[in-house]
Amino acid sequence: MVVSSSECTIWFTVFTAEFVAIVTVNLLSIILFIKNRGLRTRSMYLVISLTVADMLVGGLSGSVSQLDLLRNCHFVNLTVYLKVIRVLRNTLLFFPFVSLTNIAAISLERFHATFFPFRHRLIKSWVYVVAIVVVWVFPIILSVIWQMDWFLIKHHLYLWESHCCLCLIVTFVSYTSILLKFRFGAHPQRHCAAALRQRKLTVTLFITTLVSLLLWLPYGIYLFAAWLTGICNYRIAYPKGATLSYLMPFLFYTNSLVNPILYAIRMPDFKKALLSFFRCHRRENVATALNRY
Repeated sequence: MVVSSSECTIWFTVFTAEFVAIVTVNLLSIILFIKNRGLRTRSMYLVISLTVADMLVGGLSGSVSQLDLLRNCHFVNLTVYLKVIRVLRNTLLFFPFVSLTNIAAISLERFHATFFPFRHRLIKSWVYVVAIVVVWVFPIILSVIWQMDWFLIKHHLYLWESHCCLCLIVTFVSYTSILLKFRFGAHPQRHCAAALRQRKLTVTLFITTLVSLLLWLPYGIYLFAAWLTGICNYRIAYPKGATLSYLMPFLFYTNSLVNPILYAIRMPDFKKALLSFFRCHRRENVATALNRY
């Protein structure tokens, strides 16, 4: 696909700004999780893992994906791209799949917390650690298979598409069951503060998941349709026109940006920690300025 120099400049600037924002917002969220013990509950372990994955999506996967734009704009040599950069690009593109797997794991954790609240409170921390390891290792294994050419390219696509479909099914079934439970099941008593907190956390994570998937799905559906029709063959073929070609990836990467924003809106403890963080830095800057005189 031939892209004009003006379009190249605009989209390169837009994507660069987006990736910087993704890294900044998620890095700030990680700092808040580290500094505030109250945010590091067991139920938030997978959320913290998702935040790390989203940061790496912007810092590594997204940045490397800029090479496609540079190639389409003829800013890089095609031969060098195919021989050297392609391996690096495919290796670092597994982070979005880690993010999607994290979303599915969070939905399962919320399902267990909703339907088995007493057992959920007895879960040990090491169970969450094992879950996080699985969430990260499985996409890495698929990425290694991709690079080692153990199968034909179509088999690689079967693996990735099957993994994505499984994550989407798990997420859909989990949250559908939770919503039915909330709608028709017994409601927690007003005095049961722990149950109410878990319920609110579940609703918050459902909203963040829904927004993320709405941003993620257009690009995923397009790639899946391209694969089914034989368009996708060792490269991603875009329809004519740069707007649609880059708008879908832009929305795809935006899903790694919205979660911390929704946390700040929906989670009082997170919002409080965020405001406290900026107040502390403001006081430090004022004190530094006063010490100069």
